Amino acid sequence: MEGEAMFETKNAKPTKIPLQLPVKLDPSTKTVLVVGAGISGLRAASVLKKHGLNVVVLEARDRIGGRINTSRKEGKPARDIGAAWMHETSQNPLVKLVSKLGLKYYYDDGTPLYYTSEGRAGSQFKAKKVADEFADYAEWFYETHPNAQDRSVDDFIRDFTREHALITDDERLWAPQAVREIEQWIGTSTDQASSKYLSYFVTERNLYMKDGYDTIVEWTAQDIVNSPGSIHLNQVVKSINWSDDPSAQISIQCSNSTDESSSKTFVGDAIVVTTPLGTFHHNLVSYNPPLPPDIQSGIANMSYGALGKIFFEFSDVFWSKDHDQFIYYPTPEDLSEGSVASSDGSEAPDSILNYATVTVNLLLVADSKELCIQVVEPLTQKVERMTDKQELYEFFEPLFKLMRTEPYKALPRVTNIESTCWTQDPFAGFGTYSAEKVGNNPHILIDAVEGRTNSKLQFAGEHLTIAGNGCVHGAFATGEAAAKRILNTLGVEFNEDLVVIG
Repeated sequence: MEGEAMFETKNAKPTKIPLQLPVKLDPSTKTVLVVGAGISGLRAASVLKKHGLNVVVLEARDRIGGRINTSRKEGKPARDIGAAWMHETSQNPLVKLVSKLGLKYYYDDGTPLYYTSEGRAGSQFKAKKVADEFADYAEWFYETHPNAQDRSVDDFIRDFTREHALITDDERLWAPQAVREIEQWIGTSTDQASSKYLSYFVTERNLYMKDGYDTIVEWTAQDIVNSPGSIHLNQVVKSINWSDDPSAQISIQCSNSTDESSSKTFVGDAIVVTTPLGTFHHNLVSYNPPLPPDIQSGIANMSYGALGKIFFEFSDVFWSKDHDQFIYYPTPEDLSEGSVASSDGSEAPDSILNYATVTVNLLLVADSKELCIQVVEPLTQKVERMTDKQELYEFFEPLFKLMRTEPYKALPRVTNIESTCWTQDPFAGFGTYSAEKVGNNPHILIDAVEGRTNSKLQFAGEHLTIAGNGCVHGAFATGEAAAKRILNTLGVEFNEDLVVIG
């Protein structure tokens, strides 16, 4: 569940794409246009290619992978700017690729260290258990009362703790802060997140891809990359002319991301659109005729979140070497002293200690003297607008000071800073992945898309699944599902043996 580097483009390792010379496609074979070379688009294209169809993949970036983006430095381990974990490993089909491709991994399910502004939380800090209890209650409540009004997680847990007779006053104050740990999973703040669709209570293991997620991208794309003319980079889709008339062709107008005056038109028999949900919210692609009403209703009933990552590499390790995550909970409003005015009477600058964060210990996870701090909207937008590395460091410095195992020592020198910039990126839809906010209903869009079994216009992406939404394996599965619907529409029998993973 997880941008393109702000500072490090020279470190990225793009997959090599053959020179895209004009290729004459077999006119007797149907052609499918795939918009987007992220994992869902690549999987859809691969399945269609294996079934004998012509495939043309249109990608706005100068690389494949979409929101999977691995940055590498010579002699350094991979750093995944976008997706980094395989989630739900007990039922994640991509886990088979770990052994198949000989990939290194790390299960990050050790016990985290918890912090507040006062330092490390003690072993008897039970607010986290109250937050877990609330998550179980929220699941039970909406299963028992499916028509109950949706509420924000923040509002619901405050009522839950207020009515809970068996917790202390301190736990009542801190449990709403502890539940904010889920923000790093769902990509949005608890004052916006839906209690009805809260996925916090899902028990799962997660493994970190130490060798980088781009290896999975390359495996998925191999059939397409090795087929000259199948992938067209730097093609920004502007408009899609579509029809479900069996005899009509579909056309896509593109501009070149390196030369907006240059445009191309691609023609095919069917299309799979895999652009992020945020691109629909911002109307970045026009459709003629407009999208069907049920699809439009589904898009309007699903939100898009923003998880940000900031990587700090240090000359030495000053944090615990025994824990793979450090979780910080901000002080409850009832205990805080409010905004502090500066000497001129203006409000003091914002602080990282006002936000919940999860910091990944990359010393354990990826054998690097790095910390990866994860933040969510609206803080993500604030951080990703910071282009000055010194400004970034100073903003996060108070958090580093809390993490010192020897608080009397100065912090070591920072050797590199790398940040995501998804919220500044139109190709990512100005965010990272789908998020259920208060009043949303993800089933509307998913049901509408899955019901289009005979349409020549299909959709795929992490936002189109309940199982694995926001995750790589969820996006991967929707790409395959969209390809199956296209095959059905074009009268081609699906062969499971052609697309087996391992």
